[in-house]
Amino acid sequence: MLIRHDGVVHHPLGAGSYVYKTHLIQYMLSRIKKKEIIISIGAQPNSSPHIGTIIVFCLAFALGRTLSNRNPDLKISVLFEAVDTAPQEIFKINGITYQKSLRNQGKAEKYLIQFSELLSNLSRFSGIGFRIRRQEAFNRQPTVLKIIDHIIRHKDWVASILDPELGLLRVRIACPRCGLTDKKGIQNVVSDSSIKSYCPVHGWFEVKIRETGKLEFNTPLRNLVRSLVYLEDNRRPDVPHEWIRVTGSDYAGFYQEQLLYRCVSFLGYDVYDMPMIVYAPLVLDWSGAKLSKSIYVKGNAYSDLPSYLLGYDSLVREKGVEGLEKLYREVLCWVEEPYKLFRHYTVYYFMKIFEQTGHQGQVIPK
Repeated sequence: MLIRHDGVVHHPLGAGSYVYKTHLIQYMLSRIKKKEIIISIGAQPNSSPHIGTIIVFCLAFALGRTLSNRNPDLKISVLFEAVDTAPQEIFKINGITYQKSLRNQGKAEKYLIQFSELLSNLSRFSGIGFRIRRQEAFNRQPTVLKIIDHIIRHKDWVASILDPELGLLRVRIACPRCGLTDKKGIQNVVSDSSIKSYCPVHGWFEVKIRETGKLEFNTPLRNLVRSLVYLEDNRRPDVPHEWIRVTGSDYAGFYQEQLLYRCVSFLGYDVYDMPMIVYAPLVLDWSGAKLSKSIYVKGNAYSDLPSYLLGYDSLVREKGVEGLEKLYREVLCWVEEPYKLFRHYTVYYFMKIFEQTGHQGQVIPK
């Protein structure tokens, strides 16, 4: 298909772009109370980061750089929450869907090398430091046990919101012998002190709630738990930092309004203490759909697109680290001119960027 266009990029104002078209950073600085900021990003390390993930990561570092430029007294860093409990293999046994996680299969390490390299390069471009945290390390924080206990006490209501299909609390535990996990929690028995689950190979097993490092969550529940942990940090005066989150725009709107803010409010927390969320523009295919990593990984889709859009390894191989820097400069321009941030961009937009010999966006601050 030939996509015809005049090469002119329009940025029509609407919704958030009307309000924050020039004053996004000023607004964010006015809401920050502490001198240390951690910008949180997350991803499943199940493939080479594709351009959508790269854009989210670029935005985190560009945002950190811009906030730091406007207020040099702030100490800012990026934290990558590596979701290594995401599924590596899916099995259907006796009508029940089971999974084995990246962590259980030892498959996360291969791609975490690429994620680490991506983060290192963005840190070098921006001057903003970073660290990586695995799911188990996140879960072992004392605050997590308190939050999980609270959610379990209200599990029927929370499950009705987070899982409108089945009404189940999607907290998972893996068989200690083979790693099989009831993906939807169909056979899980959740009590105030433990979770029992059934392995079709080894039978029933149990994990105590206090063993938080062994717990796994589906995406909406993980989003709720993570947000409440950050909320607790934000409002506690003895915690030196506060949180800002950066994630893709596919998690904006109705998703957060219903699955996050409604639950946070019902559980008795003050939504005002929630971390600010900055949403990265989506990268869209020719039809207007989000460029999907999961479809690419499972179905080898997007055969018509340049490989540098589909994986970090291909990007640096074909365009060099300079190609990544070009993307970072583009995203930095969005942060400096926020009316460019409240919209989405097609794959053709980025292909056009890589065709250019120069770049008209924001110069990287030294």
